[in-house]
Amino acid sequence: MTVQLVAEFDYQGANGLSLLRQMQRDMIDALQAENWQRVRELDQTCAALVERLIAANRADPSTLVQALGELKGVYANLIQQCQREVSAMAL
Repeated sequence: MTVQLVAEFDYQGANGLSLLRQMQRDMIDALQAENWQRVRELDQTCAALVERLIAANRADPSTLVQALGELKGVYANLIQQCQREVSAMAL
């Protein structure tokens, strides 16, 4: 017997994309606020979410390509901001 407190989320298609987009918005907000602890937490959560999206959308690679393409932009911004922070520290 198993106990399930919350229904399993459907990571397929639009449902999974919606969840990833919310995470992206949260990460952008954390980046703008320079809340590095929150960025770190979201980064770790994002890795798990991407794994679930991949597993749930194997039959629809276009969904994965779209989701990962959008995510790539968020991480590009993160890298640029980190580079600016490091450069500012070196001055």
